[in-house]
Amino acid sequence: MRNNFSFPKKEKLVSRKLIDRLFVGGGSKSMSCFPLRLVFMVLDHNDEALENKGSHVDMADVQMLISVPKRCFKHAVDRNRVKRQVREAYRRHRDLYELPEGKYLAMAFIWLDHQHHETAEVEDKVVNLLRRMGEKLAR
Repeated sequence: MRNNFSFPKKEKLVSRKLIDRLFVGGGSKSMSCFPLRLVFMVLDHNDEALENKGSHVDMADVQMLISVPKRCFKHAVDRNRVKRQVREAYRRHRDLYELPEGKYLAMAFIWLDHQHHETAEVEDKVVNLLRRMGEKLAR
């Protein structure tokens, strides 16, 4: 369990290769809880996508990204609000799943709706998705 509630830069998924593999590679799993969709993929630390990334010292075991499409919200301020809500909910509840030893987890939250939702509702949806993902990881 993590006691630190921060969300450092090394936990942000920014590698183009890993993002492409997450969405195109075929080894990922997906689940929805409207207005969010979670796509995640578990890799071994010796996987080729991670090998080419460089040093594992500065890389976290779990990396996450949030995507709010421009077709959902035309203004950046609206997209940023949704990303802030999802990021805060994830930061507070990321201890709801347990990652197997020696594994790496890449995940993406994708916003599906064209309307804003209350922060409490977004938090409930993130918690639901994280619990369901935790159940799949435990198998």
